Amino acid sequence: MHWAILTTFLFALSAVSGQRTAIRLGGLRGNFFRLLLATVILDSFVLLTDRASLAWPTFGWFFVSGLVGFGVGDIGLFLAYERIGSRLAILLNLCTAPLFALAAEWLWLGNAPPPSHLGAVGAILFGVFLAVKPPKERIGRAPDLRGHFGFGIVWALVAGFGQGTGAVITRKANEIERTLGLEINGVSEAAQRVLAGMLVAGIGLIIWEKLGASRLPAGLTGADRRLSTAGWLLMAALAGPVIGVSCFQQALASMSSGGLVLAIVAVTPIVLMPMAWMLEKDRPTPLAAAGALIAVTGVILLNWLGA
Repeated sequence: MHWAILTTFLFALSAVSGQRTAIRLGGLRGNFFRLLLATVILDSFVLLTDRASLAWPTFGWFFVSGLVGFGVGDIGLFLAYERIGSRLAILLNLCTAPLFALAAEWLWLGNAPPPSHLGAVGAILFGVFLAVKPPKERIGRAPDLRGHFGFGIVWALVAGFGQGTGAVITRKANEIERTLGLEINGVSEAAQRVLAGMLVAGIGLIIWEKLGASRLPAGLTGADRRLSTAGWLLMAALAGPVIGVSCFQQALASMSSGGLVLAIVAVTPIVLMPMAWMLEKDRPTPLAAAGALIAVTGVILLNWLGA
């Protein structure tokens, strides 16, 4: 269980460091350099220590999963970070991802959700509705956010779609892995997925800059930007796709129930609240805090029901 608990804190740390990176570099630029750094670390490690895990039949599926999860999902997440902050972005991401995963499994794999899941789904939707209600004043919103609040909500939902759908595609890759009698560890899976995500992030950044939509934030000099951003960028890469995802895969391998692992990790938005309050000055309103608790409870219940 300690791997799952460690994953929860790492994912929360990844969220706040990712938000600071997005504020300083812009969402797409920050996401690309974070994934580039993670790709160099993870893929170099796999090529040096476990090259046999790069089997083509599974690599193709892990790559597609990375296109959707790390690619589309993280683009949405980083564009949400700079508009609504890490607290709301990660809440929407983690709490809607299971809903998108259920829909993807139903439409693609034919696994219809049982009626017992509907109550949990309702709790998630109700909690998210309360949590994302925009405040009438700036109280409860981080002072350095920029961009339209509503667009930030949309991008966070895109992140949830990417993570949930990417997870289903990963399950397909795991099925092929078992069929072929392969044993691919979590670090290798993450390395194959993050490579695809980095490519999507790079293409997205090029298109964004060609459209003239990418701008560095005002008020940061070149020296300040380099000095303040380097640490946040490294932390976002290590706490998220490098160490965080590796701990998550280790938790799945070491615990008897995958549903229990997901239930523990679902607490990340709650762990994140004091971090976002301290680092982003993002103080949640009582209604938002209550909504987050309800949504997270729904995710935990949904994971336990599906365990």
